[in-house]
Amino acid sequence: MVKFKLLCLLAVIFFVFSERSYTDEFIIDEPPSGEKVKVPEQKSSYGVNSQGDGLKRIGSVPTPITFGKGEFYGEFSMYENGGIGTRFVVGIFDILEIGFTENIDHLIGSDSVGFNIPGAYLKLTILKNFRSFYWAIGFDSFGYGINASFVYPDGKCSTIYGFFTTFGWPYSFFGGKDFLSFGIRYPLLPVEAQNVSNSSLFLGLSISAPEYFSMGLTLENIYLSFDRGNRILPSLIFTLKPVREFIFNFILQYEFYSQRLNRILSIGYETKF
Repeated sequence: MVKFKLLCLLAVIFFVFSERSYTDEFIIDEPPSGEKVKVPEQKSSYGVNSQGDGLKRIGSVPTPITFGKGEFYGEFSMYENGGIGTRFVVGIFDILEIGFTENIDHLIGSDSVGFNIPGAYLKLTILKNFRSFYWAIGFDSFGYGINASFVYPDGKCSTIYGFFTTFGWPYSFFGGKDFLSFGIRYPLLPVEAQNVSNSSLFLGLSISAPEYFSMGLTLENIYLSFDRGNRILPSLIFTLKPVREFIFNFILQYEFYSQRLNRILSIGYETKF
C-alpha cells in the first residue's frame, strides 16, 4: 500500500514538472505596463535616393551609383528645338543596370524630324562604398540635342554614344544624400573623326533636401585637347520628387559658343518589380 502511494506521488510530481517545462516554451515576454514597443523603421527602396547611396544621374552626368535588382526607371525629356528624348533602365544586380536611350530631334515644330539610332545603355559599378569611394564604367549617350550630337558634312546630326568611367563620393549638406561625381567620356565617332582629343571630362555635384528636392551643378564637354574652351557646357539642375515614384527635372544649359540658354524638362517614373 505504501509502495502504491509512493508511486502515485512520483507520478504527480513528474506530471507537474513536465507540464511546467512544456508551457515554458511558449511563454511570450510582454513589456511592462505603459512601456512602448519601438517598431523598426522600414526604409523605402524607391526614388532618387534608392539603395541609400545617392543620385544615379545629375542631369546628363552619370554617377557611379546603380539601380538595385528589380528596380525600373523610365524618363521622357524635352530639349531645345523641339527634341524628344527617352531613357529606360532596369537594375539586373545591385551593381549592374542596363537599358536603352533614344533622341528624336525636331519632333515638335516645323523643322524636319531627325530620328537617331537608338543606343544601348549599361553601367557597372566596380567599387561600391570602398572607404566611401565609388567607381563605375558604362556605355551611354552623351546628353541632349546638338551638344551631344555629331554633325556630318551634309549637316545631318547623330547622337553621340560611347564609353565612360565615373568616380565619386557621397556627402550630405542638409540631411539629403548628395554626390560628387567626375569622369571621362570616350565617344564612338566615324573613323575619320576618331581621335583621343575628342575625349572629354565631366563633373557634377548635388545639394539636396531629404527626399523631395535637390539641385545639381554640372560641367561637361571639357575636351582633353583644351583648345575648345567655348564648348564647355555648364548646367544647373532642379529636381522635384513630390511622390516616391515620380521625378521632375528642369535643366538650364548655357552654351558659350552661341551665348544661348537651353531649357530641358524631363519627367521620370521609378518602380520596383
